Amino acid sequence: MASRTAFVYQDVLSVEDAFTYFKRLMQDAENRVHFSRALQKARKGLGVHMYVTDIDSLIVQYLQRNGVKGFRFTGFELKNMNPRSAVVNRMIKVNGKQYKGHRMFALKAGIDFYYLVNLGREFLVWNVVNTPVSFDWHGHGPAHDYYAFVHLDDVIRVPAQDLPETLRILLWGR
Repeated sequence: MASRTAFVYQDVLSVEDAFTYFKRLMQDAENRVHFSRALQKARKGLGVHMYVTDIDSLIVQYLQRNGVKGFRFTGFELKNMNPRSAVVNRMIKVNGKQYKGHRMFALKAGIDFYYLVNLGREFLVWNVVNTPVSFDWHGHGPAHDYYAFVHLDDVIRVPAQDLPETLRILLWGR
């Protein structure tokens, strides 16, 4: 386990764990850059303005303002995953507790909230509000955790180079 949680709850971490953790942070940063560029391409020529923020900031802003009056908020959760470990029996698995929180927030706030899972050559995209999901414990050892499972038939499979056009259609319908 090389997660933020491991740094908090384990007294001793190996050098390997530390490098794995920082490698994941770098992959996350790379994923965010690719997503931001895809969003820029998606809105090009539409004359729309955007403000991109981390979902945690969005939730805090929502709670402080008692809603999202005057703004259109859309949530995104970006995941950079290995296809071999991310897909189980034609189901994509993501952190279940986090997913429940995102779904609850999206329903309460009345916003669209998309998961974008980068599998390298393609992205899996879906809206947590209207996509069927099941939850279960899965995995062994440090990978044993509570997961959300979404069937591959219920997601949009997008070649990486087509992500900007897909975002354009999802966000602005054109």
